[in-house]
Amino acid sequence: MFYFVVKHLRFLARVPGLPHLFDAALLAGTFLCHRQRIDAIESLEAKLTTDGNVFKRTHRFGGIEFAGRNGSELGHIHGNGLLDVKIPLSIARRFLAENKVRAHHIFPNSRWVSFQLETERDIPFALQLLKLSECASAQRNRSSPFSVDQTESKESNQAVEDCHSELTVFPLLGERDRG
Repeated sequence: MFYFVVKHLRFLARVPGLPHLFDAALLAGTFLCHRQRIDAIESLEAKLTTDGNVFKRTHRFGGIEFAGRNGSELGHIHGNGLLDVKIPLSIARRFLAENKVRAHHIFPNSRWVSFQLETERDIPFALQLLKLSECASAQRNRSSPFSVDQTESKESNQAVEDCHSELTVFPLLGERDRG
């Protein structure tokens, strides 16, 4: 249902409140039919927001958005457990080729990728995707949304460089094959 609506009824996203109503319907359906996804969504939210470095807010097209301290979006999750994350293009292409993620439903040829949360076993990979998003955001902004001080300090620059190193040698991820 999600992909049909996104593909054929995308124009309805401009109607105020309609994307949020649709996402609420997705969430209700997921609650009734896929309880493990709900548990995984709740667990992911808890792991991301416990230390206060990531906060959640309502995404403009429905779902829950995860944002860093500087307000930049790290990703968002829809009511059906579909996590959308913006990661470096080279890594997105590699993960797509390995079937670790899917092409984004609106921006298929971009840095945006989608990952379906099914169970709590998927949370480590989801967290790694969000960390990649945070690292990429830090590189673009030259300051990490996870840092307390947003000034250009020697320590924050070193953190960005460490994050960049992590991105360039990032290992293969995911516990199960995607297909």
